[in-house]
Amino acid sequence: MRNAKTGRRLNAAALAIAAVVTLAGCSVTTGASNSGTNAEGKTDGLGDDGVFTVAAFTAGYATPGGKLTLDAFVEEGNAQENWDVTLYTSAFDYDKINSDVQTAIQQGADAILAGFPDPRQIAPLVQAAKEAGIPIFSIDGGVEPNDDFVVDITFSQEVTADLTVGALDEAMGGLEGKNVMVIGHDPHIGIQTRSNLALDKLKAAGAIIAGGDMKQALDPGTGRTEALNFVTDYLQANPDGLDGVWVGWDDAALGAARAITEAGRDDIFVTGVDALGETAIEIAKDGPMYASVAQDWIKVVDQMIGFMNEYRDSATLPDVNYVPLDGQLIDRSNVATYEPTL
Repeated sequence: MRNAKTGRRLNAAALAIAAVVTLAGCSVTTGASNSGTNAEGKTDGLGDDGVFTVAAFTAGYATPGGKLTLDAFVEEGNAQENWDVTLYTSAFDYDKINSDVQTAIQQGADAILAGFPDPRQIAPLVQAAKEAGIPIFSIDGGVEPNDDFVVDITFSQEVTADLTVGALDEAMGGLEGKNVMVIGHDPHIGIQTRSNLALDKLKAAGAIIAGGDMKQALDPGTGRTEALNFVTDYLQANPDGLDGVWVGWDDAALGAARAITEAGRDDIFVTGVDALGETAIEIAKDGPMYASVAQDWIKVVDQMIGFMNEYRDSATLPDVNYVPLDGQLIDRSNVATYEPTL
């Protein structure tokens, strides 16, 4: 029977949300409420063997941010009392991910951690989890509340687009009439959303989109090389036709910046998203890499571990199922004091 401790658990969940706000220094809006209640028919989240078995997965392990975040989750999770975490990865092969996680559910997983999932491509594993009564906790699982997840912690794409477009505006001395290349990757819903937001904001400010439309990288794992080639090829054909490059994630942004450096140019600026340690080094050089947005996924991992420990101990679900945070712009003005976590 369900343990009647809902009031205490509601308070605990609310405190956890408050902790997210305090640590990130960000505003929080929330989606649908789970009412801070227990998972159906459970008094804790442990398996019959007394172990909290977690199946974690990501299809984005080939990207630096995805790998570092999921590795941190596995390390921190396995350090928790009674936890046993198994990580399933692929290079954006969701057939493999769905198959692996469905097998993990059949073998007795107690909870699922979805790392940077595309909600459009995980229906089979979501259905299997629902049928087994297993909650899915998500990191960066979309751009709006999704009832497939008991909680999704992510960063606001609107804020990220505002910060990066604003940085390019500053770097180039305005956007009106400037030629800006936009590089995105539509299969990743977060990159797709912020890339289209940035595209719209650039057009609205009078910028000219280099090449006429957004460039699409085929694979974030090879995004650095693809972005380098996009910019190199464009500059060879249009030596005076580029003022800035907006890129949806840092690994590709670093490729764009390298192409500009190799072309011997110091008047074209690049922005990215993630604020990797490697990016911070480039920003500090006052070269083409001008700014990025820090998304502190390690703090998100810490908060997610807190939510999942609450579930392990009392089967309590988070009070809300969507927690969007605001990223922080890292540029020449503050990079010297910035401490990257990725």
